[in-house]
Amino acid sequence: MKKQTFFLLGILFLLASCVVKSLEPFYTSKSISYDENLLGNWTDSRKGKWKIISFKDQITKENPFSKMKKEDKVLYNLYKDGYYILREYKDIETLYLAVPFVIKNEKFLDFFPIDNQDNVDNLLERHSVYTHSLVKYDINNEGGLSIKWLDEDKIEALFEEKKIKIQHRKIGVLKEKYLLTASSKDLEKFIEKYISSDDSKKWDTDTKYTLTKTVETE
Repeated sequence: MKKQTFFLLGILFLLASCVVKSLEPFYTSKSISYDENLLGNWTDSRKGKWKIISFKDQITKENPFSKMKKEDKVLYNLYKDGYYILREYKDIETLYLAVPFVIKNEKFLDFFPIDNQDNVDNLLERHSVYTHSLVKYDINNEGGLSIKWLDEDKIEALFEEKKIKIQHRKIGVLKEKYLLTASSKDLEKFIEKYISSDDSKKWDTDTKYTLTKTVETE
């Protein structure tokens, strides 16, 4: 009985994630906008450590473009304006690939997880399908970084009220979740309309962080 209880609690924990997920990136090549201000070491409001590195610099560090294999060149061209983002929290490291883009003067990141130290060689990991998520970010006058994920509750309400039409699927066993299946072009159109909506709380979310630049000492 205890095993069943722990199993169900584990499933509920996995379903607790409340960010909007998409099979396709939230951006197209025309909206990509590299932002050097994101680079560096940061500490978030939950005492997590972030390291944001240029994808282009990292991939060419020991592998010049002229000597890259064909598949590496494909990755380079896709993500040369993106970042590797390494977050360490409670001794667990998670690596993300993030691409910056701008729509209607608002700044965003397309987040895509590529490695979780805690799930290496784990049967659960072998069943996982990584998805894209949407982050709105702002840099304040002091150089601090605010990042907010688009909350699924907001999108769920829009679907239920029939205020949006965008391709999606409902997934999940105990609680259905929304998975966007629209093209990147249609996702950009959705973001444009969402930015223009009169909902003053459209970016409210529990999945948010305030990052402060780490002062490096020699």
